Amino acid sequence: MTGAPLAHDAAPWPSTPGSPQGMGYSLFSHFRIGTRLAVLMVLAATISALLAAMGIRGLAAANESLRTVYEERMAPVRSLGQITHLMLSNQLQLQMALAPPHAAGSTARATLQPDLARSAAQAIEHNMLAIDRLWAPYAATPKAPQEAALAEHFAHQRAAYLREAVKPAIDALRSLDYAGAQHLADTARTLYERASPDIQALTDLQFELAHATYEAGIQRHAQTRQLALGALLASMALLGFLGAMLIRSIVRPLQQVSAVFRKIAAGQLDSLIVVEGKDEISTLLFELRAMQSRLATNEKAIHELAYFDPLTHLPNRRLLRDRIQRALDASGQDDQHRAVLLLDLDNFKTINDTLGHEVGDQYLVEMACRFREVARAPHSVARIGGDEFVVLMDDLPTAEAQALAQADTLARQLLASAARPCLLQGQMHHGSASIGICLFRRGNASIHELLKRSDTAMYQAKNAGRNSYRLFDPALQADVETRAALETALRDAISEGQLALHFQVQVDHGGQALGAEVLLRWEHPVYGHVPPAQFIPIAEASGLILPIGEWVLQQACAQLGAWAEQSQTRHLELAVNVSARQFRHPDFVSQVCEALKQSGAPPTRLVLELTESLVLHDVADTVAKMQALRRHGVRFALDDFGTGYSSLAHLRRLPLHQLKIDRSFVQDIVIEPGDAAIVQTIIGMARNLGLSVIAEGVETQAQRLALQRLDCTVFQGFLFGRPQPLSAFETWLAQPPTPISLFATALAVPLNPREFS
Repeated sequence: MTGAPLAHDAAPWPSTPGSPQGMGYSLFSHFRIGTRLAVLMVLAATISALLAAMGIRGLAAANESLRTVYEERMAPVRSLGQITHLMLSNQLQLQMALAPPHAAGSTARATLQPDLARSAAQAIEHNMLAIDRLWAPYAATPKAPQEAALAEHFAHQRAAYLREAVKPAIDALRSLDYAGAQHLADTARTLYERASPDIQALTDLQFELAHATYEAGIQRHAQTRQLALGALLASMALLGFLGAMLIRSIVRPLQQVSAVFRKIAAGQLDSLIVVEGKDEISTLLFELRAMQSRLATNEKAIHELAYFDPLTHLPNRRLLRDRIQRALDASGQDDQHRAVLLLDLDNFKTINDTLGHEVGDQYLVEMACRFREVARAPHSVARIGGDEFVVLMDDLPTAEAQALAQADTLARQLLASAARPCLLQGQMHHGSASIGICLFRRGNASIHELLKRSDTAMYQAKNAGRNSYRLFDPALQADVETRAALETALRDAISEGQLALHFQVQVDHGGQALGAEVLLRWEHPVYGHVPPAQFIPIAEASGLILPIGEWVLQQACAQLGAWAEQSQTRHLELAVNVSARQFRHPDFVSQVCEALKQSGAPPTRLVLELTESLVLHDVADTVAKMQALRRHGVRFALDDFGTGYSSLAHLRRLPLHQLKIDRSFVQDIVIEPGDAAIVQTIIGMARNLGLSVIAEGVETQAQRLALQRLDCTVFQGFLFGRPQPLSAFETWLAQPPTPISLFATALAVPLNPREFS
């Protein structure tokens, strides 16, 4: 549905006898409706006067009497009656303009309807002009003292009515001032009620004078009754004909206007509207033509906003979905392949952050132009939001290999166009894009699935280093869906009681338990045992690590508090792993202190394990938080030491208590001299810094002996105990210590250390 420009100089509506451009309209359209009525009334009066003169010709006395009755008395009565009618019409116009809309259930504040208010203002102004035309002749006629006094008093009332009510009301209507118009309408009604008795008195006086004159000439008039009757019938026929023509000149154009309104309501905004006359209907037609033009313009603008991106003028997400749906429908009728390519501009956020959003918008417009040049018909480009674009490829070959080859070619062309230098604020910017491709045919997917698949492939391209494209891989989608499902389930894991703490013992060289490391386990009713290596990264990425980490800390402190009340366990320490995101939280120190306070746990028995990458991210902030907790007695261990990039200078700044030798050095310490040398170096450095050392991942006696020869005296690993629930761990603690020499050198089942990390 579109609005075509309106023709101003086109041929008018056909001038047939039955059309509004026929004889009646052509005759009257150049005059205002009020003028037509006034002329018709004057014509009627003239005809009546002529007929009366003819009827009573020769009867001077009767003629004088009737002339006096009509011209000196009845004409003023008619004029005064019309003045009364027009003043009353003004009141009705104001009431109509102030009337609230009749929409069902409308609770909106009363306001003036622009079209109705302006129409009322125009009608009132016209009425006042008509009153002036009627009053001026009457005021100029000679009058008796009583009539002159009444006329003068009414003139003052009329002047006040015009000055204090009508003219301000017209201005209020045109400015759409509802409150002002309402107030002035009340004023107009009051002034009208004051003037009404005066004009009524004038009318009554005219009737009295007319009656007296009529009684004098009634007898003489009877003689010419037959002649007058015939003349009257003739004048009625003439006036009836003229009245019918006048009605026709008004009704027919209004019918045409109604027809145009029906077309507009049906969405046809190209109706030809030609304005020829100067009357009120012509004004209405002119306004209707302007309204139709504005509607057509607005409809086009609405269509642009609804289906096109206002920045790049590319199709937006809604239009893209329509086109994809049409492609899906068409694919159900043929064997051709089609493809959806989702493009995401690499590092676009950097442009916005460094150069500003206006420059970012310029970059988007430039990329849109380039993509549009590359993806020509039958393909199409759309922007679906932010820095994401979608190319819909149509009419690809039926052979999958050939279709994929064409998609690959277009993807490479799009990447090349995005990689071309772009001038931004006087500097050449070298950008890139990542593209995900999803082929489809025979309607084998929904719009949502196609976009989701291409999005998955696009993120695979980003993970591969950006500036590349990838074809959708169903296995990858399955991994994404599994990850999303686990993330959803993980959100309720704490409230549903699915998380639990397991404890892995830490022992000295004699096998005596010194403490344990807290390890988190998740048992889901549907997914079963979910390994930490699978759900911990999900928690980190989603931010769920914050509530989970806080819960683990609270549970660990509660357990320390419980152990502190028993003599056989009060010496035990608990090591709790802290994620980088949890440690960087502004409230981390207060969370630890609150957990210790609520549980009553001894702070010196709590060991927080941090990774090398965590402490090196912001050394100043890390040292400040560690020192704050150290003052409360909390101790720190550096986990997986030796795998990162810690320097001696950093280690000296950190208030550490312990270094944990990573399992990767322990695993081959017996057979790999290099690992043994690294472990020896770590132990020596720790001793020089006044730190204790614990080796994790100890699984065999040979590993333990090798570590012990290197002066490592604290161990953790499957050789001494697997991670186990609290009840099993406390049962193990209650048993007499097992001599080191009796620990098994091999385990009955294959070990998977990553699963229990």
